[in-house]
Amino acid sequence: MNNQKAEYYFTAIVGQEDMKKALILNVVNPSLGGVLIRGEKGTAKSTAVRALAQLYVYFEDRIPE
Repeated sequence: MNNQKAEYYFTAIVGQEDMKKALILNVVNPSLGGVLIRGEKGTAKSTAVRALAQLYVYFEDRIPE
């Protein structure tokens, strides 16, 4: 069994500009109230959220308060 954690790269997602912008804006300003992502199967919905979550965790400890 492979114990490696999958890595998702937010910058590697092609297209879906409105979705990516909405996700980034929600991270910058959580008071916007969230993002509802809908779409056909295979349109990178889950991949985008997982990739952004990895970026958020990475930068969370590096942003000065």
